[in-house]
Amino acid sequence: MRPLAVAAALLLYGLLSAPAPPAPGMVEAVVGGLLLVAAGWHRPLAVACGAALLRPRPALWEAAGVLAFAALLWPPLLRGLAQGWDLRQVARDVVPLLFLFLPVVLVPLLRPAGAAAVRWLAGGLAAAGVLFTVRWWDEMGWGFGAVGTRAMPEGAHYVLNAPSVLFAAILLPAVATGWLVRGGMLRRLAAPVLLAGGALCLAALAGAVHRMALGLAAVALWGVMLWWGRRAPWTVGGLLAVAAGLAWGLDGPVFGAIDQVVEKSRSAGLNARGAEAVAVLERVADDPVALLVGEGWGALLANPAVGGWRVAYTHTLVSYTLFKAGLLGLLGLLAWLIGLVPAARRLLRTDPILAAAILPPLAVSLGLHTSFKYLDCGLLVTLMILSSSKDDPSGHLE
Repeated sequence: MRPLAVAAALLLYGLLSAPAPPAPGMVEAVVGGLLLVAAGWHRPLAVACGAALLRPRPALWEAAGVLAFAALLWPPLLRGLAQGWDLRQVARDVVPLLFLFLPVVLVPLLRPAGAAAVRWLAGGLAAAGVLFTVRWWDEMGWGFGAVGTRAMPEGAHYVLNAPSVLFAAILLPAVATGWLVRGGMLRRLAAPVLLAGGALCLAALAGAVHRMALGLAAVALWGVMLWWGRRAPWTVGGLLAVAAGLAWGLDGPVFGAIDQVVEKSRSAGLNARGAEAVAVLERVADDPVALLVGEGWGALLANPAVGGWRVAYTHTLVSYTLFKAGLLGLLGLLAWLIGLVPAARRLLRTDPILAAAILPPLAVSLGLHTSFKYLDCGLLVTLMILSSSKDDPSGHLE
């Protein structure tokens, strides 16, 4: 029941919602309700008050997550309320924080379902990514011919920024390759559908010139081909030959997209991430309290990365945490990320195919993008921990 509720929430999220909805409404309320069905009320309360640490021998990632959540929730929340920041903006900051720490709530509840939970969660994330991509292509009028000729707009709701899009772009071709290598007749017949879904996502990322996503996808998919190539060289060699033929036949879009990535990197660089970090440092350095616990949830920053507009975000998780939660929040974040390292290493060892799909979007979200605030970022971390669990190593997608 719990994995189904999470998968249903993801389907609704990809079909009707947005990664950062400007005005959350009924759809977002239903998504939240489905997540509550999966989480219940006991576990979230135990995490919020720290009681989750009282159970015998909590895992390293769990202990780090509970402590980090406390450091990132309560001091900045009290600071924001004391500062008198707009309550709606406070809520819009706190809800993404809950998303980022969903693993601490969901993993212990989903683990009893074993491999089924992994498959439902991975399938829901991939479906959300494809749905976001379909909506973007529909908004663009299905103009495939523009890929490689001009940078296409991001669209009204920036749906391609969702980590689930890059996840689907990698996972679907990777799973399809596995089905062609060692699947039964039905899976081999279904593999082209997965390949088409992955290609649709990759084409969208190329059309909108998402540089980091495209680079990581290329590296991940090449690694997947090498992995399967050791096990079925003739099958994978045939797939690579077909892919090379398509690239040669579509040399305009393919090489045009590469040229656009190079040109955007030359002209845009890091999109003023450095200036943004300097603005944060200048803001918190003037006040010892702000340096310690940040300006609080709900605070706005005159952000040079968006022309000096006063906005509630920065583009990197580190600068955002320093601005909102100060050095105490940064210590909590560091503890959380360090606690996730063993899970990432185990997943790379036990299921490199799934790791190849999970780690690139997390690198984008936790590194150089605002998507650390999105629902699917937290659920990707949940999937990583769940699928690397020592208690149930059966959740592989091969």
